[in-house]
Amino acid sequence: MRRMAGPKDMNRRGDRAPDGGADLARQILAARGADVVEARRRVSRRGSDASIHDLRVATRRLQAALEVFGPRLPERPLRRLDRRARRIRRQLGQARNARVLRTLLRRLRVPQDGDESRLVTALVRRLDRPARQGRRDLRLLPGIRKRIHTLLQALSERPERSVAPAGRPGGRATPTAAALPDRVEAVARAARLAGDGDPESMHRLRIAIKRYRYVLEVLSEAGAPALQPSIHRARALQRELGRLHDLDILIEWVRGAARVPAASAFPRRLVRLRGRQAAKVQRRLARFRPAGVSGARRTAA
Repeated sequence: MRRMAGPKDMNRRGDRAPDGGADLARQILAARGADVVEARRRVSRRGSDASIHDLRVATRRLQAALEVFGPRLPERPLRRLDRRARRIRRQLGQARNARVLRTLLRRLRVPQDGDESRLVTALVRRLDRPARQGRRDLRLLPGIRKRIHTLLQALSERPERSVAPAGRPGGRATPTAAALPDRVEAVARAARLAGDGDPESMHRLRIAIKRYRYVLEVLSEAGAPALQPSIHRARALQRELGRLHDLDILIEWVRGAARVPAASAFPRRLVRLRGRQAAKVQRRLARFRPAGVSGARRTAA
């Protein structure tokens, strides 16, 4: 398969995405697919924390493009590619979590001497084994290049379909904002349920914000105007929710670790950190307003 052009290639050649139709879908999907293929190559070669993160993000961004263009994509190649992207990301989960937990533990400010320091050192060592197992899993990642190629080939052979752009009856097939209302509603629903700040509801809100942001990015790339401010706000909230989620994972893991009494100083320290981060998220969430379909904005609370 020939290497698919990515965003850098497009900028270098001075290409500009067409206004709509199958050409635009192919161009964006090819660029997103190229990002996944390249990120997977870096993971297989290096297995670094950054490469794992990049591949997980690339699969989500590809799936967002599949969602936006879904109504005009061949169903079977679309379904198979979506499943493969999801499988790759899930297979990276163990390695990602072990590395995040080790990084968090090492960054915690604990006294250099004493029981707490020895406990943190022991916990970091306990994470070495799942981290090593995660590295072995990285070498067994399933391929995705052929499934991307199959979808693009099927799309190129598929006759143009008439799909009404958002807000206009009839018209030529274009990437529309049809996926956005569902994502906005999912954010609003998750935000309503996250008032108590419990780990599960905050995790669902993080996922909802993430999916909403990636759909916005696809629509922006496809030519929808004035979405960058909404993307920046979603990214900022997602970042804070991610930090909270990592603390929740760490707290759960520490509580399940042997020889770490729940009443000891270290779990209490983590709970205090978690409380401060949760308050920070709630303050940002109170100011957050997701974008509407046509540039209008709706409250998430």
